[in-house]
Amino acid sequence: MNQIALRLWRRATRRIGATGVVAIALMAVALTVGVSIPGFARHSDELRAMLVSRADEISRKGQAVRRPMSSSEQVGEFVSTFPEITHNADDLEQVFAAARRYNVNLPKGEYVLKAEPNTPLVSFTATFPVRNEYGAIKAFTADVLTTLPHVSMDDLRLARNDAGTGVLDAVIRFTFVYRSPS
Repeated sequence: MNQIALRLWRRATRRIGATGVVAIALMAVALTVGVSIPGFARHSDELRAMLVSRADEISRKGQAVRRPMSSSEQVGEFVSTFPEITHNADDLEQVFAAARRYNVNLPKGEYVLKAEPNTPLVSFTATFPVRNEYGAIKAFTADVLTTLPHVSMDDLRLARNDAGTGVLDAVIRFTFVYRSPS
């Protein structure tokens, strides 16, 4: 195959020169593009018609286009996505339920509530010492973070006292973010 192509190249360059071969190749590309343009134009017209019909449909349904929000409205909308502080007990119950699912024992915890003056959000920090295998700790923390999207894991310290064991001593700190009471 390569020898045939090489022979054709040599024969073409002898007859019309390298410039002629390049010119023929460029003409072939131009011809291909020229043949494709009507198809592109037709496709463009179809897309334009579809967009116009969708815009008409939206205006018929009376859906208003959202106006730009001010920064204070954006902050208010952002803050409204967080649950109120009254959900704290339910959230802690979900943390303890996740611990039971993965056989993670939470014998004690340290809890701190922080409410800065003139801020719309309150943070609640829960720190738990845990002693378990890595897989159980990982599954537990992943479950909590997936179930409660307003929770972050601020600290995870792992230590192994004996290299031969799979059990780790860990300290896990979660921070729950809530709206301030109105």
